[in-house]
Amino acid sequence: MTSTVARDRLEVAVTHQRAGRFREAVAILQELLRAAPRDADLMQRLGVALAQLGQPAQGAPLMAASLELQPGRPSVLLNLARALLALGRPEAALQCCDRAVALDSAAAGNYRAGAYRLRGAALTMLGRRDEALANLGQAVRLAPNDAEALTELGVALEAGERTHDALNCFERALELDQNQSLALQHLAKLTAAMGDYTRALGYLDRALALQPQLAALHSNRGNFLTRLDRLGEALASYATALAIDPANLDTLHNRAMTLTLLGRHAEALRDFDELLAHGGERPSHLLARGTALLELGRPAEAAEPLERAAALLPQDREVHAQHGSALLRLARYAEALESFDRALGIGPERAQILNNRGVALEALGRPQAALQDFIRAAVIDGTAAATHVNIGVLSARLGNDAQAAASFDRALSIDRDDPAARLELAFLYLAQGDLRRGWPLYEARFRVPALAVPPREFGVPRWTGEAPIAGKILLVHAEQGLGDTIQFCRYLPLLAERGATVMFEVMAQLKALMGTLPGAIQLIGRGELLPRCDYHCPLMSLPLAFGTQVASIPQQVPYLAADPVRTTDWATRLQQLPGLRVGLAWQGNAQVERLTWARGRSPPLAVFAPLTEIPGLSLVSLQQGEGLQQLRAAPFRDRIFFPGEEAGADAFLDTAAIMASLDLIISSDTSVAHLAAALARPTWVALSAAPDWRWLRERSDSPWYPTMRLFRQPGRSNRWDALVAALAGSLEALIAERAH
Repeated sequence: MTSTVARDRLEVAVTHQRAGRFREAVAILQELLRAAPRDADLMQRLGVALAQLGQPAQGAPLMAASLELQPGRPSVLLNLARALLALGRPEAALQCCDRAVALDSAAAGNYRAGAYRLRGAALTMLGRRDEALANLGQAVRLAPNDAEALTELGVALEAGERTHDALNCFERALELDQNQSLALQHLAKLTAAMGDYTRALGYLDRALALQPQLAALHSNRGNFLTRLDRLGEALASYATALAIDPANLDTLHNRAMTLTLLGRHAEALRDFDELLAHGGERPSHLLARGTALLELGRPAEAAEPLERAAALLPQDREVHAQHGSALLRLARYAEALESFDRALGIGPERAQILNNRGVALEALGRPQAALQDFIRAAVIDGTAAATHVNIGVLSARLGNDAQAAASFDRALSIDRDDPAARLELAFLYLAQGDLRRGWPLYEARFRVPALAVPPREFGVPRWTGEAPIAGKILLVHAEQGLGDTIQFCRYLPLLAERGATVMFEVMAQLKALMGTLPGAIQLIGRGELLPRCDYHCPLMSLPLAFGTQVASIPQQVPYLAADPVRTTDWATRLQQLPGLRVGLAWQGNAQVERLTWARGRSPPLAVFAPLTEIPGLSLVSLQQGEGLQQLRAAPFRDRIFFPGEEAGADAFLDTAAIMASLDLIISSDTSVAHLAAALARPTWVALSAAPDWRWLRERSDSPWYPTMRLFRQPGRSNRWDALVAALAGSLEALIAERAH
């Protein structure tokens, strides 16, 4: 290669190098060095280019060899020092810097500032922070207008917690060179640490304009935006960062947490699953995954990662609190209580943990202790409407209506439209017989998730009692339990009397029974195709539409009827039973009875054992489905006649026919009690100390059912034995009366 060609090729290589095209520069320099293997200048140029390409291990030996050939060049010494620092060899880098500074030549003075900068970097790497700071300060004194030197000094000052001085350095560096990306990045970091995320974001955006390919900058931008509650923009920044660096688990974690803040728990869960798959089983990721599953309503899946997290972080309050929440939703109340106790034993009390602990205590039958937890939670954080609702619910259950009303009012003062508070206040008013105030509040039931009574739309107006309905088609739809439907279907004939064509959408198991209602009521099984209508109304909103007060409750019974053929058949089958024939039902819907307001309303069959000992009494089981296992296991099962299990659409028709041949029906608060009283059969109902609102307070009769008598647990004892003793005494008196 001629000298002219070599010189031209070298110029091309230098052009590539200055433009950042290091790979192209390296290729040309290697070609030139092969032609002139002893050329010290080519050696050092190739060494520098390799170091710039990210290959300092290949570049450093070339620079060292160049220095052996021509030792007195400070620029090469400093380039070698940079490569050695990149290789993690700060002592060797220091030696190169010292040699550069020691060179006694006019040329050496031009490199002293750079030498001190590199000395500062090497000393920082060695942990000799004070010496590093002194060297970087010397570099700035030698080159006061060197923006990079000022930036490096600022970094050292920042590490030494001299924040004000660091800020001055970075700002001075930007005055000299607006393109100092590192200064911008550190200014963003420092201003963010000072809480000024808007200013920090401005610095970071300027840095990103200079280096848009840096994933860390996009990730930090997402962090700042999250702090500014600009969550959608934060997600976009995290997405860009992950597109550049998909393996960065910190960015993935931050995106998952931002998705959680946005309530996008399914997407957050996918990120947490990926974190666990690639980052190992970190307790924080287990906690976050479990929390996401809880928010998605999957407590059974949440319990496992939360249990593992609790084992790994026994002193972490949040882990135990979330684990307790999962157990609480799984009705594992005793275990939940243990988790909440652990959480409360770590650090100061937290209102939400106390509130959840109170729920667990109440479910375990400890209402007084639960009430104390709710009150403590309200003292810590009186702004949570749910806590005041809980205080009100338990106060009402414990017989303190005044405290209950005050608590519900307090909840509504915090959130005037809180559906739980409005519904619980409705229950209180209705139980007190204040139906005028109770019915409007009862409409909140459609907005309380625990009741699972979502509002329905039919494309027609809802009838509220105001619009004339003569000649109109009105669709009434059953909405809650079987007993509710039997109690309130009494309003359907009243609608027909107003001239409406009444269609009633009802559960399949009640459709045949509802066919015995008076009037031309068109029945539609739930799930069947609905015909056209002019208005619709939920069944349990009819009392509101009719303006029902206690004195105006439609009391005419029977409004349902037993099938004559079935009645005759059952009369024949039951005629061999001697004495007073009494039907017995004890167990309501177990799923419903998990709810606070319904808990404890069904006594176990065992408490009725004394009734089986009464002479002149024949007991007939009216229990269906849930609760029958108690009968099979009872030692007195042979003293209760069991007609057999009925199923399907005719089950209630058979039950009604059996009731027609009985002298009395005794039931807990179940659909059996409603059916018996709707048939105008003598009905005794065993009520818990805190019964449902429809049974009102204290009275032994029901304005809804003229043939019904109510037996209540005495006081707030929750004792069934006293109630059963009262039943037994009344039965014995009835038997004696019939004997005469």
